[in-house]
Amino acid sequence: MGRWSWSNKRTVEECKPISISVMAQGGAFEERLGNSYTYSWSNLRGEEVGSISYQVRRGPANEPYLQLSYTITNRSTKEKTPLDYSIQLTTTPCNFGGNRYWFICPLVVDGVSCSRRVGKLYLPPSGKYFGCRHCYNLTYRSCQEHDSRVDALARNPELLLSLLKKTGWKGSPAELKAYFKATGRL
Repeated sequence: MGRWSWSNKRTVEECKPISISVMAQGGAFEERLGNSYTYSWSNLRGEEVGSISYQVRRGPANEPYLQLSYTITNRSTKEKTPLDYSIQLTTTPCNFGGNRYWFICPLVVDGVSCSRRVGKLYLPPSGKYFGCRHCYNLTYRSCQEHDSRVDALARNPELLLSLLKKTGWKGSPAELKAYFKATGRL
């Protein structure tokens, strides 16, 4: 399911995500640092549609980072571009001991480094680097869909008007109908 015609935002469901929690469940942060792991994505038929390899390492000041290695293929020219770069990690203490790992978003948008602490990073279909949903201006599919309850109220302005009057709204039915026509819901 793609974007609705009235939206120009991509959804996170269209992207390839990497998740700290999935990496943690795979043991990437508990075992000896430097082990290589593979993160892969499958389509609905179970066929692999992409993969990356990664390692969790420590820098000179013992700060953790994630080393990613993958290849991007240009869909039109079939040209392959190998990528190998690091993403800074940070930790926060958990209430009952241990630490929770987080990505630090590596993207720079309009000359400003994002540096958000996030649990997931995304690679859009036309993207080259993983980044947070804020940097890629991503939304969720559920935010793009119409709410049937709102649509039902739009089809029955009298019911909506009675509900609004209970909240103290003083507008007329004509104003309400004009609003729904302007927003394309009527």
